[in-house]
Amino acid sequence: MGLTDRVKDLRSKAEGAVVERSDQIHNAVEKAAAVADERTGGKYSERIQKAGAKADDLLDSLKGSEPQTGAEGEEHPASQ
Repeated sequence: MGLTDRVKDLRSKAEGAVVERSDQIHNAVEKAAAVADERTGGKYSERIQKAGAKADDLLDSLKGSEPQTGAEGEEHPASQ
């Protein structure tokens, strides 16, 4: 098995793990955003929300679904 085949196999396994644990990953992203927002005193709330939305979009793209944000800068529905 060549290196390319190994990388494809690892990617396939990673995508499978993402699909199986997508709710757990989403919850972890939300918790991390909440902790970061709390520790910064809300000073970076908007940036934290955008980063959380991008993380969720990445998760969705790995699952093979469409991202949940519209144009850049729109708020992510799951983060409301």
